[in-house]
Amino acid sequence: MAAPPLARPPLPRAPLRSAPSVRLAPRGRLRATAASGGGAAGPVLRTCKNCKQQYDSAANHPSACRYHTAHFGGETKRKFESVYAGGTMDTPDSGKVFQYWHCCGSEDPFDVGCTASPHCSYDD
Repeated sequence: MAAPPLARPPLPRAPLRSAPSVRLAPRGRLRATAASGGGAAGPVLRTCKNCKQQYDSAANHPSACRYHTAHFGGETKRKFESVYAGGTMDTPDSGKVFQYWHCCGSEDPFDVGCTASPHCSYDD
């Protein structure tokens, strides 16, 4: 019995190959491993708890991490004005919010950081 004329031939399939997989190693370290078992392991990456960047512990050095030790926030000028020093509530900048890093006083929200130290992992 012949196949109906509208039947499609089966599609050729690509050969199966081993793809690299990621497994969670002890103490939360990520390692890339080859499924075939013959691949070389890459660097062990950890996440720094100060700057939240991934780093290789073998390449860590004393000034690798830059971060701020306090938060970025703001205060209104009214807090700094004093009625005794001649300050009033109707000055031109009275309602303006002054935002800055509370550790170093920098007004740039994307400032690199005022403290340098080696990266510190959550595992340490």
